[in-house]
Order: sequence, then structure tokens, then C-alpha cells
Amino acid sequence: MITLTPLRSLWLMLALLASQVSANELLGNSVAGHVAFVHGDVQLVNGSKSPRRVQTGEPVYVGDFIQTFANAHLHLRMVDNAFVALRPDSQLVIRTYEYDNDQPQSSRIRIDLQYGTSRAVTGKGGQAAKQHYRFNTPLAAIGLRGTDYTVSADEGKTRVSVTQGGVIVSPFSSDCLSAQLGPCRTPLSRELTADKPNTFIEVTPNQAPRLLTAATSAGTSDTKAQRPRSMTDEPISNGATSQALDRAVANQPVVGHTSDRPDTLARWGRWSALAQQMPAGSETINKVFSQLANYQIVTSNQAFAMAYPGQASVNLPDMGRVQFELVAAEAYVKDNAVNRMGVVKGGQLEMDFAQKTFKTQVSVFIPVMGLETIKAQGSVDAYGRLQSNPLQSDSKLQGIVLNKGLEATYLFEKNLFSGALLSGAAQWVR
Repeated sequence: MITLTPLRSLWLMLALLASQVSANELLGNSVAGHVAFVHGDVQLVNGSKSPRRVQTGEPVYVGDFIQTFANAHLHLRMVDNAFVALRPDSQLVIRTYEYDNDQPQSSRIRIDLQYGTSRAVTGKGGQAAKQHYRFNTPLAAIGLRGTDYTVSADEGKTRVSVTQGGVIVSPFSSDCLSAQLGPCRTPLSRELTADKPNTFIEVTPNQAPRLLTAATSAGTSDTKAQRPRSMTDEPISNGATSQALDRAVANQPVVGHTSDRPDTLARWGRWSALAQQMPAGSETINKVFSQLANYQIVTSNQAFAMAYPGQASVNLPDMGRVQFELVAAEAYVKDNAVNRMGVVKGGQLEMDFAQKTFKTQVSVFIPVMGLETIKAQGSVDAYGRLQSNPLQSDSKLQGIVLNKGLEATYLFEKNLFSGALLSGAAQWVR
């Protein structure tokens, strides 16, 4: 008989725990994405494992059942840079998410919305392998034509609307099974593209899908299928603020006012935590977004969230290399739980529409710390979205180009050598 000492017993328990974690990883629970933003009570369940609460930055896995409860919001950034948002009282399952950056055309993606409302913006995998992408509801299969779309679903009804690109919606049948990938093409399939605003496809049991508009939907107040209603303005531990400014002067701070900005420009708001700490600055996210008609959320970071009005044009030029002028900017640095406002001194933005690339830099003066410069290069996709390339940038940057390439707005973050985090927003016109 072998007698275990307390120390040996502890090591044995740790080894068993490690082996259990490794076994769970081998069961196919590969990382599908990460939590970009969470507010409220959100829970994840995977198989027989105990439910886990969601925190910003943590991974989500293939097989996760994701549940948002009342007043909860969740944003996911998937491994192929796709975006998935889940509104309150919703449940979504990540059935399959296989993505290879070297062979995106081999991707296999399937997401099931059990009930509630979700917005999805496809990433590299969905764009390159549309024949292997599927978004299911209890009643219908949704395939892609390269897309930003919103789905509202329950057992009795599915509604799908499109902001960019297009979708193919098909009710389930013997010719269209939920376990399949890719769009179904049956006599009951219906297509919807973004050139039909305020229009959605509705699927109900035992009826052919219908193409409806807000005016023909019997005056219902259910607009979930048309756009997300709000991003909750909830304080976060390192939230910061933003202020719209109207022009850059050489070697001087950028100054201006939010009210000076045209209604067609993208706008950012600050998390209420920093608004309470530092009253001087732009308005909170809720207030800013409430002023945008049919707003579309672009991105968020530790300081800001950004959106643009739905009527703004996103069509981009096919040719030309152009320089932009900085017209609005704001920056904050968080160091050891202390927030300080930076002073944006100026910057440059160059965009090559033929190559679909951009290059930018912004100089920020930070009290006590001195001058910092963010530098980023990256891509501009067909929907006007800016995304920095981490191999060519010292900062993380995301944004949007609007108004036929006349205006660009982005958010940026940079980890400083001191350990502080510099967060900012900048807007440009030409």
C-alpha cells in the first residue's frame, strides 16, 4: 500500500486538473473568437462543463452556448475578424468555426441563433468561403453574399435585414437542412440586399418567406430585425472619454465642438465611467448614439465606442491616393488607475483606394509623460472598414470611411513602454 504525503497529494490533484484541462481542449473546443465588449449578465455553457460568466478579453469556443439575460449586451471578435453582437434575452450557439489564415477559402462556419437578436459582420472566413458559411434560426437558413446583417428569431418567426452586402434566406425543408453549410437554394429561397433599406425578410411556419418593409409590417414596434437599438452606456474599469474637435493647427492642440459636426459623419462617445471622473469632454455613448438616425455601430475600445448614421454613404472610389486633414481628435492615457487627458498635436492620414490600404500617424502630448506618436498601416475593405495590420503598426486601429471616401474616422489604442494604455479617436476629411 502506497501512502501519499500531503504534498504528494497536492501534486497529484494538480496533475489530474491539468490533464482534465488538456482533455477538454482535445475534445474539439477550439477558440472561435474573443469577447470584445460585455455588459450585464452573460453566461457560457459548453457540454457538461460548469457555466462560466463572460469577461472582456476571454475566449469563446466552438460548442459554446451563449446566453444574454435581461439588459445584457455582448460583442464578439471572431478569429477571422468577423463581428458578432448579441442583444438582451438571446441565446446563440457556435456550432462550427474552422478558419485557416493561410487558406481562408477552406473555412467552415456555422452559428445558430436559438432565439433573440444578433448582428453579424462577416470576416475573412465568411467572405472567402460563402459556400461553407451558415447562420441558422429555428425556422430558416441564412447564407451570404458578403454581408453585415441582423437577425431576430424565436420559434414562431424569423426576421432578417441587411446593412451591407446581401443574404439568401431559406425555410428549412427536406432540401434545406439545419446541419448543412452554405446557402440553400430552393423554390422558397429569398434574397435581400442592402439596396433595399428598411426592408426585411420574414419567415413563419408553413408560409413562404415574405419581403416586408417597416410600413407594411402592420405598424409593429418590433424593429429588432432592422438594427440594434442601442449600445448600453455602462461604466467600465478603464473607460475614458471623447470630444469632437473641429480642426488641426500646426503644433497646436486640435480644438472644436461636437455641434460643429455634420450629421453624416461618424461619431464617438465615451464610457460613463470616465465622464463621471472627468466631466470635460464629449458626451456619453448613449447620448451620442441617440442623436444618430438608424445608427450603425463600427467598433469600440477601452475608451470609446463609435457609430455612424444609417443614411451615410459608404461607397468608395476605385482609384486615387489622397491625403486627409485632421479635423477632430481626442486622447486619454490610463496609468495605474489614473486617467489623464492627452493633447492631440496633429497627424497625417494617407489612403490608396486602388490598393485598398491606408497609412496614418497621430502625435499626442501627455502631461508628465511627454509626446507619444501612434503609427499604423492597414487595409480598407469593400465596406469602408479600416483595420490596422499588427505587423506594420505600433497601435491597434479600427474605423470607417464614409461619404464616398471624403471622410474617415477611427479609434486607436497603444500600449506604452511605461505600461500605460493610450486610447484615442481621430476624424479626417478631404
